[in-house]
Amino acid sequence: MEKKQSSVDLILNAFNLLSDSDFKAWMLNNYDVIKAMHKEEIKDAVNSCGYIGGATEEETEHYYNETFGGNNE
Repeated sequence: MEKKQSSVDLILNAFNLLSDSDFKAWMLNNYDVIKAMHKEEIKDAVNSCGYIGGATEEETEHYYNETFGGNNE
């Protein structure tokens, strides 16, 4: 099974490779992608624990929105 890069690893790798100003620009340009990636990681984690057969899409979406504020940050 191929391991996916986490959102934290993606940020840390960019931080290590880019100058401070380039990293800031990269973060600003990639914020939406990183945020969506993090959301999927959280939903995958919720789906994989505590539920026999996994959580529904609605349950994981509800958990994310309740915990992190959903799309209204």
